[in-house]
Amino acid sequence: MNRKSPTCKSSKTGRPLTEYETEHEARQAAKYLNKQYNTEFIAYPCDKCGKWHLSPKNRHTPNSKCYLCAGSDGRAKALYKNQNSAQKRAEIIHDEQGVKLKVYRCPYNDGWHLTKRNI
Repeated sequence: MNRKSPTCKSSKTGRPLTEYETEHEARQAAKYLNKQYNTEFIAYPCDKCGKWHLSPKNRHTPNSKCYLCAGSDGRAKALYKNQNSAQKRAEIIHDEQGVKLKVYRCPYNDGWHLTKRNI
């Protein structure tokens, strides 16, 4: 059964994400949406709430938390698995928020971060 998440919100709209209890349930919902909207959605597990959410494939940039690096807000930075995923997220943020970000390799973990700073 799906419901709106009390913890996870869309980075694009700020509205609560729909959460699914199981991968199967999320994949079924993605399959339905793919047919309804002629857009490719994918199911992904959420590190924050432990449930499953959906994302348009062209916006999906998997990441985890890097507890060795913090942003200017003091929170753990997102760690992207590869440079392409990080660059894709930077482009999405630029297109939606007008913020120009740069990609750089994490000095502590095997991954990539985003920054506003000149590097």
